[in-house]
Amino acid sequence: MSSGIFVGRRAGALMLAAMLALPFTGAAAVAQPLRILAAGSLGAPLKDVIAASGVAAEAVFGPSGSLRQRLENGETADLFLSADLAHPRLLAAAGRAAPVVAFARNKLCTLSRASLGLTDENLAARLIDPAVRLATSTPGADPGGDYAWQVFARAEAVRSGARKILEDKALQLVGGPNSPAPLPGRTAAASIFAADKADILLSYCSGHAEVMRDVPGLVSRRLPAALDVTAVYGLAALSQRPETQRFALFLLSEAGQSILARHGLLPVVETDPAAGRAGEPASAHAEPGLLLQRKDGAPVAITLDRLAAFAQTTQRVTQRTGRGEETTEWSGPLLWDVLTTLGVIDPARHGDHPRMTLRAIGKDGYTVALAIAELSPEFAGKPVIIANRLNGVALPNQALRLVVPGDRRAGRSVRDLVRISVD
Repeated sequence: MSSGIFVGRRAGALMLAAMLALPFTGAAAVAQPLRILAAGSLGAPLKDVIAASGVAAEAVFGPSGSLRQRLENGETADLFLSADLAHPRLLAAAGRAAPVVAFARNKLCTLSRASLGLTDENLAARLIDPAVRLATSTPGADPGGDYAWQVFARAEAVRSGARKILEDKALQLVGGPNSPAPLPGRTAAASIFAADKADILLSYCSGHAEVMRDVPGLVSRRLPAALDVTAVYGLAALSQRPETQRFALFLLSEAGQSILARHGLLPVVETDPAAGRAGEPASAHAEPGLLLQRKDGAPVAITLDRLAAFAQTTQRVTQRTGRGEETTEWSGPLLWDVLTTLGVIDPARHGDHPRMTLRAIGKDGYTVALAIAELSPEFAGKPVIIANRLNGVALPNQALRLVVPGDRRAGRSVRDLVRISVD
């Protein structure tokens, strides 16, 4: 483990020790809300963390490199949440911050129009194609750009000369002082496609679901293993206020990490996907919905409203249960539609489907397995659904249920479905 990175249960104790050693800077009066400078990719998740933490706080978002420079120029804050470790480490080395603690991870994905037809096999070629416009964040100012340049370096091992081609052609449209302003009411990423500024955007996987909701026809694709890099997010305390300690420890708690995971970030500690606020039952304050994840990929959180926007199908199912044979009508979106639309499974890679499986997990930990070939229309094509209604009535407590038509027994019917993992 490299110096200055603390992960897991030790992180809280080590952070507390570091904060106690930090000279008091008077960054904010005790009566004022905690002031947090945070990476732009933390926008939605951090707002939910603040709401759940019980700590009065206000957040200012921006590229991590630019935020660091603001702190170096005298701006005051209590906590710095960066999308990398390098920027907070510079503050710590200058005596302006406590040692750095890793609190989340992320992956880079390509975001493109479905019509571009990206696959693992043609991705490297399409990226260096002069006719394909490639957008990134700005290196130096925004860690997203630094991570993109790491991808370019890895591409050199795949194709000689690729690194220089990619660095020369990359359009730095996000996070820099000269980056174009976003369109009104849209994020920088959504604006790139709405204004037709690029064909591919290489950026954090966690933010793609929001962009795809805003701009129809986009698809997100994980990078193949040969190009894959992991973004590690770091926090640094800037004051000794008790609120700083409380908030940072909540962020590292199971509850805080679960909130980050629901927004597509990869936690640094094992979490309960339904965890809510610290000190309360796991599901007490969880946002209703479902967490989808492919092995080694960033999790994708999908809300009930988003599930309801999919085409709904109704299946009449007769199965043997502990109460005898029962016939019921279940309604909801097809599991296949959800997995393919959100990029968890590539429907075009038919040859992979017979080797893939998924695990469906209920809130109580009950887990069942399905082969992806059971779902794929190219194979069995079972109309497995994520049910939200039973006999025409919404399930109580905004619950979801996995329903597998055709099974003689209901053993693979998972009530209170909270997570689906694809291997």
